[in-house]
Amino acid sequence: MKSFILFPLLCIFLFSADIDTKLYEGNNTITYHEEIGKLIDQKQQALDQNQTKEELERIATERMILEKLSNMLSFTFKINPMPDSLLPDDQNISTENYLSYLNALTDTYAKIDTLKKEQSSMQSKRHYLKKSINDITVEDKKNLLLYQLQYAFYKLKGNSLTQSIQAYETSIDKAEERFEKKLKQVNFNIPILEKKLTQINTKFPAVEQEAVALNLAKERELIHRESISETLRKKFLSNDMDMMSLLTTKIDQTLMLSLAYLQKKETQKKALDLFNDSKADLTILTQDLMNHYTYKRTILNTLFKGVAGNVALALSDVEQSAESLYDYTYSKFTEPLFIFNEQGISMFDILKVLLILIFGFMLAAFYKRKVISLATQKEKLSLSSAKAISSVGYYLLVLITLLIGLKSIGLDLSNLGLVAGALSIGIGFGLQTLVSNLAAGIILMFERTVRLGDYIEISDTIRGTVSDMKMRSTTVTTNDNIDVVIPNSSFIQNNVINWTLENDIRRIHIPFSVAYGTSNDKVEEVIMEELKASKINYVKNIAKYQTVIWMTAMGSSSVDYELVVWIRGQSTIRPAGTKSDFLKFIYSTLNKHHIEIPFPQLDLHMKQSKPENEDKAREEL
Repeated sequence: MKSFILFPLLCIFLFSADIDTKLYEGNNTITYHEEIGKLIDQKQQALDQNQTKEELERIATERMILEKLSNMLSFTFKINPMPDSLLPDDQNISTENYLSYLNALTDTYAKIDTLKKEQSSMQSKRHYLKKSINDITVEDKKNLLLYQLQYAFYKLKGNSLTQSIQAYETSIDKAEERFEKKLKQVNFNIPILEKKLTQINTKFPAVEQEAVALNLAKERELIHRESISETLRKKFLSNDMDMMSLLTTKIDQTLMLSLAYLQKKETQKKALDLFNDSKADLTILTQDLMNHYTYKRTILNTLFKGVAGNVALALSDVEQSAESLYDYTYSKFTEPLFIFNEQGISMFDILKVLLILIFGFMLAAFYKRKVISLATQKEKLSLSSAKAISSVGYYLLVLITLLIGLKSIGLDLSNLGLVAGALSIGIGFGLQTLVSNLAAGIILMFERTVRLGDYIEISDTIRGTVSDMKMRSTTVTTNDNIDVVIPNSSFIQNNVINWTLENDIRRIHIPFSVAYGTSNDKVEEVIMEELKASKINYVKNIAKYQTVIWMTAMGSSSVDYELVVWIRGQSTIRPAGTKSDFLKFIYSTLNKHHIEIPFPQLDLHMKQSKPENEDKAREEL
């Protein structure tokens, strides 16, 4: 049995590899890199005579990645500092400087988002490389070092990205706090801002009219030539740039004006309305500009909450507040909590797995109850068969649910062979008894040598009805209503007497004795006639199961007989009570017909000694 477990395990380890952590962890990483460099040189020298283009490229790539890997060990990340000088502590701040600082905050937000996307990309690459290393084949062994170097490079790159993200997030927290605090020092000129915004709005009709004219010109050219000229294409590009320039200027002026209104408590309601209305302009922008202004609105949204309060912001635009709440909740639920097997696991992933597991367990439990219910309603399916089918189906559904749950969050299940191989060692030694019982339970369910409701005998002291069968153990309820839990392996390794395996008809022997001198014919006639007239439950009128009386011995004080009778049903599963009923019947029958029931008797004869012998005895004394 152990050989069947260890052989697949050996095959897995022969054709798999682990991640070489010494390439990016530990105190001797530089020394280890030097050793790897020497190994690459040795490979090149060995291939100098018959090296192919593919081998040359692979060795060159290995050397290049190793060099980058060594450089990354001494790499120190740096972040772009915030232009805090734009917001001095001791003087007023111009609108232009405040807008510039807001743009710097927005760029930092965009930088963090870019770094997170790059970090996710690095994680996906590491996940793929780890799978390639773990599942490497003999034919692909030549690329193992290349995969290991790539994985180490992406690992160090990912660590560097994580540190950069954390540093930028710390910097932006301080910058946002400073941005909100300095709002009171900004010297807003509301009339000028309103005038600029009005002037910008007056320019839109001309640009829009030009766009209409260009579209008409485009249609004319397509009618004549089925293509547009380069001159017209440049005019379209210029018109789009003018429109984007107007839109971005309008949005910036609108945001600055809303901040000017926010600065004064009496115009905060107007500021909130203007800020919410400016969102509609974002839909016309290009994707890059839309992302830029989305970040900017996120920063200002935090500022508005700090100054005007959450309630005021929510009342100003319920729809936007609900959308913001949804975006915030969704981002938190999808944000990775930890990394497992190079895969980010978020709260959403955990909830998804829990829901799948709950649904799977409910489905498995429903299946189990349904099969048992069908067994009780239909006679064709026995309760024992239903129990076996329901148990196997239940555990199979649970296993499938677990696999689906793990697969749903993107975990690689191809390496389960390694886990199973490692567990097989523990199973072969520490969990041998448990697995033996589980295997015996499966065998019993399919062999059906022991079923629910069977009356079985394990030993002289354990005899009863099978009341429950599980994967690990079986419960036997004795006639004294005592539940005995027996490991399933006991049924496979030891002899088990099943009194009701094929049918419930069994033969029992009831011993009794009569005195010498009693006629054999009379004994048989009396017992058989009285038995036919009695109310004792036994098998009658079946030629195969005839009731007989055997003479078994002629003892020292009695003639011994046995009443050999066939019983069925409840009489079979209560042998002690059944035997008692027959003994009572035989005792009363023999007394009724005045047949003596003997019991052992001893006669003691006293023998008197002679006088001469007594005199000699006295003389000797």
